[in-house]
Amino acid sequence: MRTLREADLIVAEDTRTIKKLLGKYNILKKDIISYNDYNCRRRIGRIISELEAGRDIALVSESGLPAIQDPGYRIINECIKKDIAVTVIPGPNAAVSALVLSGLATDNFLFAGFLPKSKAKRKNKLIELATLPYTIIFYESPKRIEALITELIERFGNRKASLVREISKIYEEAIRGDLKSILKKVKTKKIKGEIVMVVDGHKGELIENFSIEDIKNEIMKLLKQGVSKKNALKIIHSRYDIDKQRLYNIATKI
Repeated sequence: MRTLREADLIVAEDTRTIKKLLGKYNILKKDIISYNDYNCRRRIGRIISELEAGRDIALVSESGLPAIQDPGYRIINECIKKDIAVTVIPGPNAAVSALVLSGLATDNFLFAGFLPKSKAKRKNKLIELATLPYTIIFYESPKRIEALITELIERFGNRKASLVREISKIYEEAIRGDLKSILKKVKTKKIKGEIVMVVDGHKGELIENFSIEDIKNEIMKLLKQGVSKKNALKIIHSRYDIDKQRLYNIATKI
């Protein structure tokens, strides 16, 4: 509250929401501008100019911690380049809160955020994540949560997971279990609100659902990284439930 009172300019994801907050705490109307995915690139110039002129700016987000899954990081990056001081006031973060509530391992985790909307890009991203040993955190909307869980089962297998929604709000809920049991529960009720999906890391399970094209893409990806063809096949064989001869036959066609 002190930071919001003292700031010369407030940069907000949604100016309507911050005005309600300022009104509730009797903070006199401030100079406020919007900053979001749609206008971030054209706003950065003004923000940096204001900072270089000596003004203090507070960046706030619509919910959660600013710069997580929003373009706030672009401002921070520019400030670092121009040696402008930046600090953070730690606040609620849906990803970390959901991780704690999931009961899954917290010593190593990866924040994947929202998956790409393109079907091909989503598939490639999930293949990339499938063999990582870390607990993985996804964001998803209620409209697409069934599709996400179905995709996770297809690419990851039936792992332990947790669906956490409406964190810190009245209807906070955590649905825990394996992916198939969570999907079954989701289909029997109307899921609303902001959702975080937390999924157990890879424990050495082999990927069973794949196509020849998937294998070809994996081989090409490893070759581009400088891995020899021989070692690329060893890596893929350690990840996929595929016969060595079949894998060799696919590789010879590349």
